[in-house]
Amino acid sequence: MNNTVPEQQIPVPPATPSEHLEKYKALITSSNIGAWEYFTETDFLWCNEIYFSLLGRDIKDYDMSGSSNSNTTWIDLIHPEDKEEATARFEAYVKKPIGTHESYFRMKHRDGNWVWIWSRGMLFKNIKESSQNIIIGTHVDITRHKNAEEAIHQERILLRTLIDTLPDTIYVKDIEGRKIIANNADVTYIGRTSEEEVIGKTDLDLFNNEFGKRGYEDDMRILRSGNPIINQEEYFLDSAGTKRWLLTTKMPVRDEYGRIIRLLGIGHDITVRKQSDEVLKKLNADLYLQSQELSKQAEDLKSLNKQLKKQKEQELEKAIAQGKFEIASEFLHDIGNAMVGLGSHLNRINHAVDKNNPDNIKNLIVFLKAHQTSIADAIGTNKADALITLTEGIAVTLNDNGAEIHTSITELFNIVTHIQEILNIQRQLVRSHPGIHERKPVNLEHIIYDCRSMLFASIDKKGIQLKINIKPGNYTIKGDHTKLMQVFLNVLKNSIEAIDGGAVEKSIAINMHTAGEVLELTVTDNGHGFDAATANLFFVRGFTTKKSGTGLGLYNCRTIIESHAGSFEIKSDGPGRGAVTIIKFIV
Repeated sequence: MNNTVPEQQIPVPPATPSEHLEKYKALITSSNIGAWEYFTETDFLWCNEIYFSLLGRDIKDYDMSGSSNSNTTWIDLIHPEDKEEATARFEAYVKKPIGTHESYFRMKHRDGNWVWIWSRGMLFKNIKESSQNIIIGTHVDITRHKNAEEAIHQERILLRTLIDTLPDTIYVKDIEGRKIIANNADVTYIGRTSEEEVIGKTDLDLFNNEFGKRGYEDDMRILRSGNPIINQEEYFLDSAGTKRWLLTTKMPVRDEYGRIIRLLGIGHDITVRKQSDEVLKKLNADLYLQSQELSKQAEDLKSLNKQLKKQKEQELEKAIAQGKFEIASEFLHDIGNAMVGLGSHLNRINHAVDKNNPDNIKNLIVFLKAHQTSIADAIGTNKADALITLTEGIAVTLNDNGAEIHTSITELFNIVTHIQEILNIQRQLVRSHPGIHERKPVNLEHIIYDCRSMLFASIDKKGIQLKINIKPGNYTIKGDHTKLMQVFLNVLKNSIEAIDGGAVEKSIAINMHTAGEVLELTVTDNGHGFDAATANLFFVRGFTTKKSGTGLGLYNCRTIIESHAGSFEIKSDGPGRGAVTIIKFIV
């Protein structure tokens, strides 16, 4: 048990009125607040030293004896523009002193500047002298605050002028998706005449259609998730029903605590660009169709060439076997005439393409650049620049497509030339003694490159990478040039057809070299490949893996190669693993 006697609490005597007054004065002084008391009956305004020091003045220069002095201590120091309102507000409070008096005005500093003052006061009932009311109050210097407020106001005016001058739509929405700011461009795009007509409304209110729903859903998603939309292309119909395109960016605005409180949106009109894209797209589509038509004509010519070769072989063999060389000669003559006609047709196509003179577009570009300033004055700098850029793009596209068409026509001419060379060879065979075909020197390297030229369109169209690797050496043998070309064309076509058009990697490699007395040529592709069972049937007359095949291609190829004292072999490691064709000659 604790027997310690608790210490006696010494009472603290209450503060005297004079002590309270001193504390009051110390508080006012430490706060740098001007204090004043106004006596309603005598019109006397008592002010403390800080009241005057806020204005760079000294209390000693003013009468504080108790007589009427409100003019010299207050009214005469108020800015002329603020005096009427400030005195009227104070007089109204004096007459009816309910609540708190509050006013803002400027007072003249000793150095000639104006100080913004925040004046507050309230009625203090004098108990001893109940006949006279006293209003006590404070003066606080808020010049910095007012200057900052004015600077913010001016910046706001400048910013508002800027966003209303820009052609882009700029707007701000609250957390509910309602517009609280909309610049002139945004108001115009919405189809209204003033900002007041759109303030407080969501996209659902402004666009009662799918565009409004789309915009509102985007707003809500951004305000919920905080994930912005950057440069999103979207279209809408304006008040005239015209389709317009905007490049829209929407960003969430956060407060100092990271909370989303606003949504800022900017829309850049790209209607002209989209329309230009459509024009270019249509132009490219038209050029593509022309290119496709030319490609189709090339394919038709290749198909015709294949049919003619097949028909020629059949007719020539029949003619030679039966001794009807005159008939075969007339047949070759007719084919030659057809090739001449085809060459003439290609020349007409070439001339027609040349009529599309790209210099006209170039002259137009020169004209536009020469008058760019005048055009910019008429339609705007951005649109003038876009017009020149669009025209230059069209010129490049026309030039590129013209070059591509000329290349295709050149390839067709090469094909016709090869056909005519083959016809010339066959004419010589027909004119020779039946059954006797004199073997002449044939350069296999030349045949390979000729075959590449003839099949270039098919290889390029399918996106196949063709690699030719021929080591230094002598690749001339005695043989039948036409028959050997037929073999190599058939092998390459088989490789092209075996490659899937959707494959990521598409390649054919031709390698040729000599080792001692053996000349070896290999054609390797990464096509479908085949199994061992299929490989055993390749050289069976009539067997084919193609829907439209005759089953004579590989059979005839091996027959031709063997007739040249060579060997013909085709191998594969299995389905999907490509194939390799190996041809060997003794030199």
